[in-house]
Amino acid sequence: MNQADVELMNSLNWYHKIDLVGGRVTPGREWDHLWSPIKREMRRVDFRGKRVLDIGTWDGLWSFEAESLGASSVLATDINTQRSFTDQGPATFELAKRIRGSKVEYKEVSVYDLDSLEQQFDVVVFFGVLYHLRYPQLGLARIRNVLKDGGLLLMETAILLDTEDTIIQTDHQKIYPKDVSTWNAFSGPALVSLLKESYFEVERFEVIVRQNRDRKIGRGFALARA
Repeated sequence: MNQADVELMNSLNWYHKIDLVGGRVTPGREWDHLWSPIKREMRRVDFRGKRVLDIGTWDGLWSFEAESLGASSVLATDINTQRSFTDQGPATFELAKRIRGSKVEYKEVSVYDLDSLEQQFDVVVFFGVLYHLRYPQLGLARIRNVLKDGGLLLMETAILLDTEDTIIQTDHQKIYPKDVSTWNAFSGPALVSLLKESYFEVERFEVIVRQNRDRKIGRGFALARA
């Protein structure tokens, strides 16, 4: 990286910590306790030669991860108006892509409008998005439409801990009180049920982070096959 790139990187607001070159890492949030288990889960999946769709890419961390794991093509998608830093658009993604020499493509499209892509994918990466959806069932239906039969969905989202009931919490004050963009948190059994009813076969679900004892909120990871 030259000095101009370093200055540009430091002038932007980053959410993800992304490895660039020469040991340089973007100045993102301190979420390694969540991102590390997600990376471990991704590395259990064979991405080699796969066409990958990343939904809610933000700065592109998971798109670049899929590419590094051997994906033949990666399409990163997001809606800039839903980001905290709407004034900079996909500038962080574009800088990371250029510095990394990546071939990941970017398109602004809502999860509800995925049919407009007119493409089919082998793997869909869907991390940290479901709980922001006002219509989660519709979102999963749109994902299923663009995922090949037998393809894999990798999903991470907010979940309700320590219950076997199939329940959904829709009050953000009881999930993430400071995040008004939170629309839902499913219990583990409810999330598995939702996936099954959306024409997925759930191969694995597990709690990867326990976040709040009082509210019994955490994060869960699901691997499901179309």
